[in-house]
Amino acid sequence: MSVVKDMLADKGPVETFREARRVARAYTYEQRRQGKISFSEPSERHYPTIHVVRRTLPEVWEDTTMALMGLGQEIHTHYDPTGADGAYQSFPSLEGTVVMHIEEPFGEPRFHKHYLGGWMGFGDYKAEIEGVKDGWMIAPAAVAEKMKAGTFDEIKGDERWNYMYSQRMRAYPYFDFNGELRTINQIKSVIGNLKKNPTSRSAQCITWDPRWDHNDEQMGPFKWASYHSPCLQRFWFRLQNEAGGGGYVLNVNGHWRSRDHLKAVPCNIYGVTEGLHEEVRRGLEEALGVPVQRGCYVDINDSLHLYGHYLDPRRQGLDAEAYLEDIFRVAAGEPIEARCVLPGTPMYDMMMEDIEKEYRARLADPNRGSNM
Repeated sequence: MSVVKDMLADKGPVETFREARRVARAYTYEQRRQGKISFSEPSERHYPTIHVVRRTLPEVWEDTTMALMGLGQEIHTHYDPTGADGAYQSFPSLEGTVVMHIEEPFGEPRFHKHYLGGWMGFGDYKAEIEGVKDGWMIAPAAVAEKMKAGTFDEIKGDERWNYMYSQRMRAYPYFDFNGELRTINQIKSVIGNLKKNPTSRSAQCITWDPRWDHNDEQMGPFKWASYHSPCLQRFWFRLQNEAGGGGYVLNVNGHWRSRDHLKAVPCNIYGVTEGLHEEVRRGLEEALGVPVQRGCYVDINDSLHLYGHYLDPRRQGLDAEAYLEDIFRVAAGEPIEARCVLPGTPMYDMMMEDIEKEYRARLADPNRGSNM
């Protein structure tokens, strides 16, 4: 029997949403009492700060969902649907500043059944992080030529992507002292930094480019008509000695400006761990000549949010009902394994096959679906 269906029929969507928030808050406070989560007290004047440590991605994702549902600041954003009169037509978004510490980011179970959209997109995003879609963006060299020629107005309304995470990490653009456009491969720099000094605390890659990402008037006429600045800000890499000697463990911190928890987080974490962190780990093994083990991944978010319309049955129908139902299932103590795709099952095998097919299809056809 569905708790949510009965509640929707009896009380309607607004009261059901409020009850889900109440249940999630009670669960989160109990988790804190047991020492399994920490957070600041909710306040009308500031975001909550939330810290969740779990072994696997589904565990941290689910308990962070519960914490945001219970403690998140209610804030309507420009992404929330509105009517002709400008009034919001869904629940508000729920936001917080969140640190998710995943002890085994490659550990199983790795996939929750209710990752928004299922597992399709994981393979494509891994290929994107590896750089296969870098051709979708406006080439920095083309932008530089337009700037030099005084014809930037010809492209300022271009709707192609202005950056890619892969491009910023592997080919960060800059002008040298002679005014020539050059690029820096930050992945190589990280590996070189840690090869030279494995105890280094300065091995990091950044995405933010202040020349573009504020998109304000400080660059004079060079302002995009429409622009979305990167959500991912940087990765920080730290080696520590493996117990017993003879190798290292690679731990990674990721810093994000803004993030959709239900839709983006699972795909993001899968993509960056598979498509970028692993590249660094393998490169370090080769450079150092010793084993480098996978360590933890700490995911730090200035604004992590649950979009209210994803949880509103009036907007998302059965999908929203399923996510609300999970709130009550978790709070009731149902084991998380009941909500995960478990290795050794037909669903898991099908999922992994689909992810690999999607990944290979993107490698074979990088431009499929682009607006170039």
